[in-house]
Amino acid sequence: MSRPVVIKVGGSLLDWPELATTLERYLRTRHAERLVIVVGGGAVTDVVRTLDHTHTLGQERSHALALRSLDLTAHLLAAIVPNLAVTDRIEAFETVWAASRVPILAPRRFLDEVDALSSDPIPHTWEATSDSIAARLADALNSPELVLLKSASLPPKVDRPLAAQLGLVDPLFPNSARGLVRVTYLNLRDSLPIPIPLPL
Repeated sequence: MSRPVVIKVGGSLLDWPELATTLERYLRTRHAERLVIVVGGGAVTDVVRTLDHTHTLGQERSHALALRSLDLTAHLLAAIVPNLAVTDRIEAFETVWAASRVPILAPRRFLDEVDALSSDPIPHTWEATSDSIAARLADALNSPELVLLKSASLPPKVDRPLAAQLGLVDPLFPNSARGLVRVTYLNLRDSLPIPIPLPL
């Protein structure tokens, strides 16, 4: 069986009216591959961030609430794009693929049961976003490629550390993705999106 490609759908795309049709069109270009989707939190997670600032929730509580916001955006994407199915278990991916659908990972269980047991788990901080979660999932699945679908273009000659400095990926992404040979960056809002390698 081929190893799955992980596709991170940026939360900044969730308020874009063309997201469903554009993402569906992109997924069709990769129909021969096994895919897994991770969705960013966008404005939904920003609400948690604001409430944390207002009420000083603390890292653990705000982290737990932020992960629940990613569950919500996963279900949102599944509601607007055909043939997607939300699951919180890696073991369920095979069943979803067998039904000719694409799994979207609701990541809370993965972080609690898989990443937390690693030697270098993602820290419970606002610096760690769904970029790093997608990278850790790709590493856990031994994925041949991680695709980052974003709302901003990648300037020329940008590597992962510089992308983090520019705010195109989260500050922890270069470390989270250090084991990934192939990371591809794509501005999905471009009229003709072009995949660009994001090197180490």
